[in-house]
Amino acid sequence: MSKPIDIKTGNVFEPLKKNLDYKDKEFLTLNSEQVYDILAQRSNDTVALWFKLQQAWCNNAYNTFKDYDTYLILVHLVCQVFQKYSDRFQFLSYEEFYAKDELVIDKINLIEISKELNIPKETIRRKVNFLQDQNIIFRKGKAIYFSNEISRMQRPANSKKIMANFLEKTGQILTTEPWFGKAYSKEEIEEFIDKYFTICWQHWFKLQIPFLVRHRTFFGDLETWNVWGAIGISQFTDYSKQVKDKIVEDPRTYADLYLHLLRHTPKNGINASSISEISSIPRATVIRKLKNLLKQKLVSKNKKLEYMLLPSPKNIKSFEQNYMHNQKHKAAFVTTIFDLMKNSSFKVE
Repeated sequence: MSKPIDIKTGNVFEPLKKNLDYKDKEFLTLNSEQVYDILAQRSNDTVALWFKLQQAWCNNAYNTFKDYDTYLILVHLVCQVFQKYSDRFQFLSYEEFYAKDELVIDKINLIEISKELNIPKETIRRKVNFLQDQNIIFRKGKAIYFSNEISRMQRPANSKKIMANFLEKTGQILTTEPWFGKAYSKEEIEEFIDKYFTICWQHWFKLQIPFLVRHRTFFGDLETWNVWGAIGISQFTDYSKQVKDKIVEDPRTYADLYLHLLRHTPKNGINASSISEISSIPRATVIRKLKNLLKQKLVSKNKKLEYMLLPSPKNIKSFEQNYMHNQKHKAAFVTTIFDLMKNSSFKVE
């Protein structure tokens, strides 16, 4: 058992309510290492669920501005607002948060954002100016605010449903362990996220922002990463079908899955038009990114102009480290949400 990830939300955990000096007090919550170990044993299933959630969220992010960097800056600023509520132990529902006409942003520090997102300061400045031009953020005196345009731009109605489904399936895997207890339906999970939206989505952003930054740093831009990811998901889907059909061995750990997927040669790859349709990235941009991936020897192309991952891509160790890093953070996120549902004072009546 372990402590909650974010001590600033610690007061919602029932055992803490009896002791104000909770910073030095051990209290029981789910353990992310145990969660990781169980999910790793069903790696093929859990990765499939994760890919569906991740791809849906990222495609929605791209569709908002047709530019990942602008959206990344936007969610960074929204996460600051979530953190401000959390620091004051205020937790707004989905409807309460998006019903607000104005949301105060404490400050916009270009250097700080640049360091956290690994985006050049001048690019940050240009994107922030764009958000002001679109009336998404505005100044009033010395204060900076989000306008109610944030409701239209960043309201994650579809992502909530897919996340609830992901957590339902994940909970069904974890409920085989006595320390986890009961699983929840997707309806119960979505109702919980709706009621305690700002804290749940704050933890989602705390997972997503560094996740996207890692990939942006590795690939140079997130559009290239999404093109590469579409190829990877296509290859995983083919591999996963062979696992279910008992044609290939079922992986028992995340490391097994990674190695099996690299060695897997699908009968068919995926073409540029399909990648464009899946990702919503224009076909001309997709083709340009594919040429770059070919040049970097990260993918291969067959005679039918279909693309596949290379069995031994350049920087294979970096790929493996990033992949394993992501699985650990995913398990920590799952642990946090179920901790809030099971071990906190947050309840859905």
